[in-house]
Amino acid sequence: MEPLTRASRFGAMTGARTAATVAALIATLGLAVASWMVAAWQMTGMDMGVATKLGSFRFFTALWVSMMAAMMLPGAVPAVLRRVHVDSRARVVPLFVGSYLATWVLVGVAVFAVYRPHGSAAAAAIVIAVVLLAQKVLPPRATVDVPLALAILGLGIWIVTAPASVPGLMPSM
Repeated sequence: MEPLTRASRFGAMTGARTAATVAALIATLGLAVASWMVAAWQMTGMDMGVATKLGSFRFFTALWVSMMAAMMLPGAVPAVLRRVHVDSRARVVPLFVGSYLATWVLVGVAVFAVYRPHGSAAAAAIVIAVVLLAQKVLPPRATVDVPLALAILGLGIWIVTAPASVPGLMPSM
């Protein structure tokens, strides 16, 4: 048997790295597609808009994990591929993706812990807060600021006075 030359060793490493890259790409995007299907199935009938309840912690967590995997994994593909390029061992991708999703699960636990259903007064306050933030952060332009502020203020008043007439604010019955 002839010893491996430096070029043949590089070729073998490159071939293994390419196979690992393709496998990681297929696995990550495949998991995202499967997660989209699961999330769509889980969300059937959840068209109550802002009035949709979170459900039990177990139900919320199952839904949250599938939604996060569906939405966040496609955007994580470049990071997954960089990780595979650094270390092409088979266990690297599941560990990386698992820790990535675990982080999003922790965010979901925090969301569940602090979530409180809100009414039209809270929605109106959030609108009026956005106006104040924009006024403080953006450079002043009276020709834009005044009409925009009045329009957003009007929207806030509309939300408080006639919430059922604001599209998307109230659940469809």
